[in-house]
Amino acid sequence: MIVDRPTTLSDLLPQRVELPEISADAAADGRNLDVALAAVPAKPAVYVLLDHNQQPILLACTANLRLGLRRRCSMPSAHEANLRRTNYRQITRFVEYRRVSSTFAANLWYLRAARRLYPDRYRKMLAWKAAWCVTVELEAEFPQLLAMPVAGESIGQWLGPFPDSASARMAIHVLEDVFDLCRYYDILKTAPHGKPCAYKQMGKCPAPCDGSSIMAQYRQSVRLAVEFLAGRQADSGEMVTVGTIRESWQQDQQLQMRSAAARLDFLSAARIKSRIDSTAQLSGERFAYVHRWSRLKFLILQPGATASWVEPFFFQDMRIIAGEPVPKKKVNDVLTQWCNHINAPLPSGDGLKDDPADVVSLLCYHLFRSRDAGLYIAADPPLQVPVLEQQLNHWWTQKQLPSDNMEQASDSAMALDSGPTTVRSQLPMDSDG
Repeated sequence: MIVDRPTTLSDLLPQRVELPEISADAAADGRNLDVALAAVPAKPAVYVLLDHNQQPILLACTANLRLGLRRRCSMPSAHEANLRRTNYRQITRFVEYRRVSSTFAANLWYLRAARRLYPDRYRKMLAWKAAWCVTVELEAEFPQLLAMPVAGESIGQWLGPFPDSASARMAIHVLEDVFDLCRYYDILKTAPHGKPCAYKQMGKCPAPCDGSSIMAQYRQSVRLAVEFLAGRQADSGEMVTVGTIRESWQQDQQLQMRSAAARLDFLSAARIKSRIDSTAQLSGERFAYVHRWSRLKFLILQPGATASWVEPFFFQDMRIIAGEPVPKKKVNDVLTQWCNHINAPLPSGDGLKDDPADVVSLLCYHLFRSRDAGLYIAADPPLQVPVLEQQLNHWWTQKQLPSDNMEQASDSAMALDSGPTTVRSQLPMDSDG
């Protein structure tokens, strides 16, 4: 069952607790606060503090909600008051929260709540940076591969994600070497009346700029480079994988290299070998998840509330859908349902408002995070039950569903001063948990 339809703040943070009125007796006030917080779980959560007018004061994550609220909302001591610690007890009336079971879930709901509460500045509150991609307009008169941070709206082909700009630029550099693409775009735009650069003399560019080759051939080279990086769609609609394309390309290059060596053309053979060697740079972890955005799909499995539960998320159509947690002993009953959901297109107009740039960056952050308790399974080509079952068994064997450390709890929070419109110039760090 898919349960994710967040449209309001109450959908995002569905639980609420009301804090008691402040008592003149500090000891009595502490007891009253403890009574109010007794029903709050001592578990990881995303929460927002609201004032008497339901306006947000602070949005944060914590590994222990009850302890975090007690720290935030207890009356400050004289020493803390002298340090100008914000007195949240004076200004907080309500707390809205959502329990979470993993860093991925915490970051997802924190992102959604921050975007709703602070639409103009929420990206400054996040603990992760924007992912990067390679973009190209294949039908342009002069196509060019560009490294760019991900954006909400895409033009042409968008390939990624990459964890950083260096990785995206390295991919472009390798493709330029392997497919003899133009390095000087300003010269390319003058074709066929341009002045060729030194790469033509080195035999590393067909020089469409001066008319030595036609632009139609060059555009085909760019298309082959894109397919080499991210695969291609066959006439049947199925995806020809990167592995298949690169294996076929390498076999063809090796044949050409042997043929050149047989003709004693060792210079050509060395150039071909150099191209083959260059492609090894695209086999590292930084390039493991590169795909066309339109076909980017992941089934994301995270630890549940306890080690005996699993929580699924579905990344598809540039959106993330939260599924219903399942006990491990019943996972086999839902494998087919999970595969059917991730393999099918999402219906339009389902109320989800995730920004593609945000969710791709969140996914990228977790894909390359060294200490992540989740399982991320690419679902293009379509995911099959036996493959999912095998990866699940391996995940449980290797990780044993370890508890997550809720990194966002110590990375990002947004607080407002007691004044209704004043925003702090520096974002405070939430140290809860």
